[in-house]
Amino acid sequence: MSRWSHWHVYEYMRQRMIHTGQVPDQQELLAEFADMEPALIEEGMKEFNLAMSIGGVSIAK
Repeated sequence: MSRWSHWHVYEYMRQRMIHTGQVPDQQELLAEFADMEPALIEEGMKEFNLAMSIGGVSIAK
Protein backbone atom coordinates (compact mmCIF):
# COMPACT_ATOMS: atom_id res chain seq x y z
CA MET A 1 0.00 0.00 0.00
CA SER A 2 1.27 3.42 -0.96
CA ARG A 3 1.72 6.21 1.55
CA TRP A 4 0.21 8.54 -1.04
CA SER A 5 -3.40 9.23 -1.99
CA HIS A 6 -4.93 10.93 -5.02
CA TRP A 7 -5.01 14.13 -2.96
CA HIS A 8 -1.21 14.16 -2.84
CA VAL A 9 -1.17 14.08 -6.64
CA TYR A 10 -3.73 16.89 -6.76
CA GLU A 11 -1.70 19.01 -4.31
CA TYR A 12 1.58 18.32 -6.13
CA MET A 13 -0.02 19.46 -9.39
CA ARG A 14 -1.52 22.55 -7.74
CA GLN A 15 1.75 23.59 -6.12
CA ARG A 16 3.70 23.02 -9.34
CA MET A 17 1.26 25.20 -11.26
CA ILE A 18 1.33 27.95 -8.61
CA HIS A 19 5.13 28.06 -8.43
CA THR A 20 6.11 27.48 -12.06
CA GLY A 21 3.01 28.18 -14.12
CA GLN A 22 3.35 24.70 -15.60
CA VAL A 23 1.19 21.64 -15.04
CA PRO A 24 3.15 18.42 -14.63
CA ASP A 25 2.46 15.75 -17.22
CA GLN A 26 1.59 12.13 -16.55
CA GLN A 27 5.22 10.99 -17.03
CA GLU A 28 6.40 13.35 -14.29
CA LEU A 29 3.63 12.22 -11.97
CA LEU A 30 4.38 8.54 -12.58
CA ALA A 31 8.03 9.20 -11.69
CA GLU A 32 7.22 11.33 -8.64
CA PHE A 33 4.69 8.82 -7.28
CA ALA A 34 6.38 5.63 -8.50
CA ASP A 35 5.06 3.50 -5.64
CA MET A 36 1.47 4.57 -6.24
CA GLU A 37 -1.10 2.76 -8.37
CA PRO A 38 -1.51 4.50 -11.75
CA ALA A 39 -5.30 4.56 -11.25
CA LEU A 40 -4.87 6.73 -8.14
CA ILE A 41 -2.54 9.07 -10.01
CA GLU A 42 -5.15 9.39 -12.71
CA GLU A 43 -7.82 10.10 -10.09
CA GLY A 44 -5.69 12.94 -8.69
CA MET A 45 -5.22 14.32 -12.19
CA LYS A 46 -8.98 14.25 -12.74
CA GLU A 47 -9.58 16.10 -9.46
CA PHE A 48 -7.04 18.75 -10.45
CA ASN A 49 -8.52 19.18 -13.94
CA LEU A 50 -12.01 19.43 -12.46
CA ALA A 51 -10.90 22.07 -9.96
CA MET A 52 -9.20 24.07 -12.70
CA SER A 53 -12.26 23.88 -14.97
CA ILE A 54 -14.49 25.12 -12.15
CA GLY A 55 -12.08 28.01 -11.64
CA GLY A 56 -12.27 28.92 -15.30
CA VAL A 57 -8.77 27.72 -16.22
CA SER A 58 -8.38 25.58 -19.33
CA ILE A 59 -5.75 22.86 -18.98
CA ALA A 60 -3.99 21.67 -22.11
CA LYS A 61 -4.10 17.90 -22.58
